[in-house]
Amino acid sequence: MSDAFRFETFVDVHSNIFEEYLGSVIAKLSKENEEYRAVRVEIENLYGKYPKVLGIFDTETAAGLTEEECAALIQVMELRNKLTDMEMQAVYFRGCYDSVGYLKKAGIL
Repeated sequence: MSDAFRFETFVDVHSNIFEEYLGSVIAKLSKENEEYRAVRVEIENLYGKYPKVLGIFDTETAAGLTEEECAALIQVMELRNKLTDMEMQAVYFRGCYDSVGYLKKAGIL
């Protein structure tokens, strides 16, 4: 390993903008991943069809939902979980990519 190499993680150096960095990884997902965009569109369509479902997330007041709206809410929650899974996977792979960069910089690869 190179003596000149001083290992610092991205978080060590840029902890003040780490959330912004993660946001940029996720924003890239919207641009590059068709499935991710399709899931977002599906959620928006459900919100358009069932405005009360969107209200569940936007207000702190009780909302009475019909059985159909409850089913839509469950579907929205499942889709939001799918988006989160896709985002976590993108962040994980970005970390793997950065790890290879660190190893190359250290002269290990």
